[in-house]
Amino acid sequence: MIKKPISLYFFISALIFAAVAPAAYAHCPLCTAAVGAAAVSAKYYGMDVTIIGLLIGAFGVSTGLWIGLKLKKFFRFQLPLIVAASFLLTVIPLMYIDKSTVYLPLLFFGLAGSLLNKVYWLNKILFGSIIGGIVTTLAYASHTAIKKVNGKVLFPFQGIALTLAFLLASGTVLYLTYAA
Repeated sequence: MIKKPISLYFFISALIFAAVAPAAYAHCPLCTAAVGAAAVSAKYYGMDVTIIGLLIGAFGVSTGLWIGLKLKKFFRFQLPLIVAASFLLTVIPLMYIDKSTVYLPLLFFGLAGSLLNKVYWLNKILFGSIIGGIVTTLAYASHTAIKKVNGKVLFPFQGIALTLAFLLASGTVLYLTYAA
């Protein structure tokens, strides 16, 4: 449980930071803030750890996209490496907050106990984070494809709306399958 003086300190710090920070008119900073706020809200309202993991993974990818798109390109595959590093540096420290697991039966083909015919146990935060990272990447790719086809965004804050819609849809599926 968060103590009130600590949360008050963070709230006042965030207000000061928001007042001093320059305005940003980009997709990723707003998307990152929205996903971070959703993760905190999910924890506050007692959502399952898998849903919180979904939002943690989305936060990691969104932060990596934000930073990677702001940097000048120095080498090949710079953006994917920055996104992967951001994802890993966000998810790995946070996956030990909760040690609950989810099982994934991969019973496709092969002998019993082989790689594709085995039941795997994953940390729920890691499982949700992997899905959240994939969904956020797909939302960003959809946003850029729409911009490329139409030459512009269809409506203001399209990137944020797509990302949150994709996360809401995948969070609903996760909730109905693993959390319920």
